[in-house]
Amino acid sequence: MKLIVGIITAKPGKRDAFLAAARQHAEATRREPGCFYFELAPIPEHPDKILLAEGFVDEAAHRAHEDTDHMRALWAAMPDLLDRFEIDNMVGEAEHIDEVFGQGETVGRR
Repeated sequence: MKLIVGIITAKPGKRDAFLAAARQHAEATRREPGCFYFELAPIPEHPDKILLAEGFVDEAAHRAHEDTDHMRALWAAMPDLLDRFEIDNMVGEAEHIDEVFGQGETVGRR
């Protein structure tokens, strides 16, 4: 099993645009055979933040998810809409990703 949680920080005023851009990605991800759940939830107290929660049957299912056209399309839109994308694996292979957009590099990946 692989469970992932994260905080996505949209550029000021871009949270709704990101959620709209991610709608098709979320729907397609939920239909993937190895996906238990995929949720994006706005955090009301923080107008630019979104909670990400994902669950997959195993590491292979998550890797297959990362290699989809809908994942590539969303990643292509992220630099225009997001300031930061930070996730941690809660169950599964240990990994932390901290992508700061507009700086051309991943801050951390372990």
